[in-house]
Amino acid sequence: MRPIILATIFVGGLAASACTPDQHVNFFEPVVTDPTFPGTPGDATTYQNLLAYTPNPACAPNVPRVLDRRTELRIFRGNGITMDEVVRFVGGLKRYYDYYGVTMFTRYDVIQVPIDHAIVLNDQAIFDWMRKNTSVDPSCANSAYPTTACDQALGAAMFYNVKEFFHAYAEPERDVINVVLLKRVAALDPSSDSESAWGIAGLGLSQSLLNSDIGALADVLNESNYSPTVFIGVNVTDFVLPEPDIVIAHEVGHAYGLEHLKPDSYGANLMNPTATVCDLPLNQSQLTTIEQETAKYGNVLDASTYDGPEFLSFTSRAPEILGILRARIARLALTQGVRP
Repeated sequence: MRPIILATIFVGGLAASACTPDQHVNFFEPVVTDPTFPGTPGDATTYQNLLAYTPNPACAPNVPRVLDRRTELRIFRGNGITMDEVVRFVGGLKRYYDYYGVTMFTRYDVIQVPIDHAIVLNDQAIFDWMRKNTSVDPSCANSAYPTTACDQALGAAMFYNVKEFFHAYAEPERDVINVVLLKRVAALDPSSDSESAWGIAGLGLSQSLLNSDIGALADVLNESNYSPTVFIGVNVTDFVLPEPDIVIAHEVGHAYGLEHLKPDSYGANLMNPTATVCDLPLNQSQLTTIEQETAKYGNVLDASTYDGPEFLSFTSRAPEILGILRARIARLALTQGVRP
């Protein structure tokens, strides 16, 4: 099995996680806002048990400089995620950043969200959803330059659960980082092609990135004015790593605006794209970025200036992944017929 690739799609190696033919997958899961949201902030000490952790000397990174910063979180858990898992993952996040003097805290209860996964990579499911719920013919994907309407229809299916979460909890933007723990980031049974058993450890969303021209993702997601949000796949992480610290710390690193660093150029670092070791450090430049990306008032991340550089591995692989899905949807349009 291949090593986990943080914030990156990796192909193969998790075929055992795919559904059997008779196992039903709810690809598209509506989200209704909890009546308690956004709620009145409580005392952070009331919720500090949600970020509890046991020190682990084996995971202590090198600390060139200790900051004095704070970042507020809103924590969500999907179907099947236990409170023990919440504490283990969010505690791992706090354990890592505490070394650098960056205090993670929350002033709210954890909110349950009725979803199993964030994104859908199943071409048949996307094709069927487009035909049923949009006026766009799925055969529009059979183009080197799909129209905006075509991309938005594809994205409405592919990112249905992400968009549902955004509408309920991330829009309009607030001065927090949303941390969403799910069983998986991508739905089981990604396609009928066994070569595309994509596993995803984490997904970090940045409005500024999508407004750039990386694979036309702004058109595909078609959302705006949202808080920085990180989705973490608990099953994938636990399948590969003994501690969750590196996955969730890496993803939140992207929420601070930290880019991937290649180990052959920059050495061992938290933001190495294939990082798996729990004590990987941050460097002086990255710490300066974290200082700059936290607002002066309360040292809380200011979502209005959020400039995360990455949407999963789509910074480099968005055209590839979207190209694969478009080609398969176009093939389905030819074999199964288009809208009458």
